[in-house]
Amino acid sequence: MDLGSVAIMAEIIINGKNAGILWKAPFRLPIDKYVTQGTNTLEIKVTNLWPNRLISDENLPMDYERNGKKLKTLPEWLTKYTERPTERTTFSSWSHWKKDDPLLTSALLAPSPSFRLK
Repeated sequence: MDLGSVAIMAEIIINGKNAGILWKAPFRLPIDKYVTQGTNTLEIKVTNLWPNRLISDENLPMDYERNGKKLKTLPEWLTKYTERPTERTTFSSWSHWKKDDPLLTSALLAPSPSFRLK
C-alpha cells in the first residue's frame, strides 16, 4: 500500500488488524497478510498535531483565567477534580496559540491510497 504523502503519521488498520504506523517517507507498507479475497475493510487514522488542538480550543469558551499569556490561577475544576464546565480538551499554563492562527498541516495529502494485490 502506498499512501503517497502524509503530514505527520498514519495508522493503517485492515480488517480490524493493525497493519502498521507510517511516520516517514516513503509512506508504504506491505498488506498481503492482512487482506482476504472479497471485501476488505481499510481504516486510516491520521494523527493530528497538538498545536492544532490548542488552536481549536482557543475558539471555545475559557474555563480558567489568564493574565496575558500566562495562567493566573489553577481553575477550581482542576484542583477539585471535577468535570470541566466547557468542551475544551487542552489545558496549558501558557498561551502559545491564538484562535485565528492557521492550523498546521496534519492530513493524508494524497488523493487516495493506492495498492496492488498479487
